[in-house]
Amino acid sequence: MKISVVTTVYERPEHFRLFLASMEAQARRPDEIVAADDGSGEATAKEIRRLARACDIPVRIVRQEHEGYRVAAARNLALRAVKGNYVVFLDCDMAAMPDLVAVHEGMAGERRVLAGSRALLGEEESAPLFAVRPHPDRRSWEMAWQRADKREMEAAGAAWEKQARLRRWHLAKGHKPKLTGCHFSLPMAMVRAVNGFDERYVGWGYEDDDFARRLYKAGCEPGSVIATARAMHLWHPSLAPAAGGRHRDRPNRAYFRRWFVATRCREGLERDE
Repeated sequence: MKISVVTTVYERPEHFRLFLASMEAQARRPDEIVAADDGSGEATAKEIRRLARACDIPVRIVRQEHEGYRVAAARNLALRAVKGNYVVFLDCDMAAMPDLVAVHEGMAGERRVLAGSRALLGEEESAPLFAVRPHPDRRSWEMAWQRADKREMEAAGAAWEKQARLRRWHLAKGHKPKLTGCHFSLPMAMVRAVNGFDERYVGWGYEDDDFARRLYKAGCEPGSVIATARAMHLWHPSLAPAAGGRHRDRPNRAYFRRWFVATRCREGLERDE
């Protein structure tokens, strides 16, 4: 199995530095990393390229112009450059514990998508990791993990188990068990089967739910590494919309709730006529 790690980055060079360091610390290193730069400014883009060249793992940087929040398009851009046959998606503001890639590899299946999650590091808990040069050692990663807030991750695990049971009974909604876009994995063949992410999702929200829904329609089975593939979210000021407006005011809500959804999206890895 050739494993590609896919991430997106925008104006977070220090987060990207720690992300790459956590990849280098993996017991089972990925075969490549593909990062889509969503139009960072010139100084940040230069630093991202420097970090990529310094990494011990092959890193390819692809870039799109910044035209608002276009994570579906950015992920597709990275996917078009992938050379592996298995893809692990991780956000660049996350640090993977040294066993993460090995856990995904051990649980992988030909038609299985693996849902992951992350523990949360606050500003105080993240600071020691950012301060270490050139990168944290294994003890530093483990100390941070012990201090991380795992409540949201544990709640995600419980919700996934509930929705997996409902799916077995044919009672779950089409997009559940839920995938969290910051951390999941699947075979590249399944990505191609649904034509990647639907680039009609522009702005915050629903692109991950849409991707999961189409994968399940394509016969992909859900699996979970939420409790075993350990990752930590590094602190930064939140860019998420206010909680009260996260659902009602999302620009993609009506499109997601349309009455018919094809397994293969038309505006994805390829543009279907």
